[in-house]
Amino acid sequence: MAKDPIITLDQIIKGLVPKVKKVVEDHSKRLWDRTVSRHLTGGNGSDRLARRSGTLARSTRPLKVRVEGSKVTGGLAFGADYAGVHIGPAGSQVTIRPKNKKFLAIPLPAAKTAAGVPRGGPLDGIWGPTFIAKGVIFGFRKGTKKEHKNPMPLFVLKRSVVVPRRVDPKAHLLDWVKPAFVQDLSQIVKGV
Repeated sequence: MAKDPIITLDQIIKGLVPKVKKVVEDHSKRLWDRTVSRHLTGGNGSDRLARRSGTLARSTRPLKVRVEGSKVTGGLAFGADYAGVHIGPAGSQVTIRPKNKKFLAIPLPAAKTAAGVPRGGPLDGIWGPTFIAKGVIFGFRKGTKKEHKNPMPLFVLKRSVVVPRRVDPKAHLLDWVKPAFVQDLSQIVKGV
């Protein structure tokens, strides 16, 4: 008696799904590791972001692989709210404008830690008396003998800033993972 081709095909698909799921899972993890180690740890290059607080790198995770029927999906998730500012198509940029104020206050070196993280905002009260001159917020160093004598520039005021996106998901991530991913899928199909 001949086998029913529909039943045989269903059995083949049921056998393939767990194997494909494993490949998607493995390559999602590879993609995550590559993204964090290559693109979110600083260094030189137009495709890298300096690590300041580490929030973007810590919030980046491989997606849990999902199976819906014969469809298997996985990938990468960027959990930080500001990820879209830095991650997007090559050559694109994002314009940032103030939401509730007239100006953005861009921290200058005196207002940042060594890692480049702002010590606080201009309205946080940590800068002592401040004043604005020529679009710059100046303050005085607290706890020094020269307090109130030598103002230091803390923030520059801007109506907007343009940030170029530096990590292109297609060129830097998907094109990198695709050859090995296709090869692993081909090996599964050859095994059938």
